[in-house]
Amino acid sequence: MMLPKVTIQIVTWNSLKYLPFCLKSIFSQTYRDFQVLVIDNNSQDGTVDFLRKNYPDVTVFQNKKNLGFAKANNQGIKLLTAPYIVLSNPDIIMEPTWLERIIAKVDSSAYKDFGSFGGKLLKFKIINADYGEFKKTDIIDSCGLKIYKNHRVGEIGAGQTDWQLESAEVFGHSAALVLYRREALTQCLYQSSTNPSGEYFDEDFFFYKEDVDLAWRLQLRGWKSLFVSEAVAYHVRSLAQQDAESAFSVIKNRKHQSAIARQHSYCNHWLVLIKNESIKNLFKYFPFIFWYEFKKFVYILIFEWSTWPAFGQVLAVLPKMLKKRRDNFKKAKATSEVVRQWIN
Repeated sequence: MMLPKVTIQIVTWNSLKYLPFCLKSIFSQTYRDFQVLVIDNNSQDGTVDFLRKNYPDVTVFQNKKNLGFAKANNQGIKLLTAPYIVLSNPDIIMEPTWLERIIAKVDSSAYKDFGSFGGKLLKFKIINADYGEFKKTDIIDSCGLKIYKNHRVGEIGAGQTDWQLESAEVFGHSAALVLYRREALTQCLYQSSTNPSGEYFDEDFFFYKEDVDLAWRLQLRGWKSLFVSEAVAYHVRSLAQQDAESAFSVIKNRKHQSAIARQHSYCNHWLVLIKNESIKNLFKYFPFIFWYEFKKFVYILIFEWSTWPAFGQVLAVLPKMLKKRRDNFKKAKATSEVVRQWIN
């Protein structure tokens, strides 16, 4: 019996209200050579019981506590061995042709050196979860990741009305919905004496920006990333969130986040830069980085006390991050100029 070509992997934590939407869209895919794996982070809302009762074909791996997004996804990648792994948030609805259109690009010889593939994510809004009522919108959630000169990483097109975009190479993708080649992930694996089986996503991130970190490491290893415009899916996220450029817009977006999310976001932003950016590029963009980080630091110091623990978190893991940085650049195939093409 041949193993499925694709594993569609979902990490859940009290995600029951989303799963009926998400799983219905998965099992409506026109491309059928896939298996579904759910890694549950100790949900208390009946998620696991729902899956076992209604979706016996779904493999469920249940953790005894919430291990976070990064570690749970690493568990799943190691558990099943399909050559392609789709990571999907539970609050995703895929159009029926999403996987078919993605696989068409994956299988093309023109994209054999591409390690990740993502489509157009639009936003949808749940009206009444009990009755399966939701509203699709034409507001873009993400069309890939981009890096500003100040080294803030944003979602391409976020908050804008949908327009016709061509398929194109991008820096990377949000892990809300993305396909990775296992071969590419394996080349990004961190291994240590304390974790010999290794980490694909950096488990020190717990959650937030682990997808940015992985996208950067894939670039350093020489793997490209493709945005597939015709592969459309929908994601629940605040309709007010936009791809902020001004300081005011960044602050406005932060107010939509929980205190714990802001804390992890701030900490992990620094960890991404410490681990992945070259000295040459840090010097080149230093004025932009310094001014952005100075303004954010002052704002947090005065108005966002709940984020203060992030400073200690960065210092606590700094030795480990510097060790991972050395590993990154020891194995890097791309130059600082390759990464620089995505900074604008």
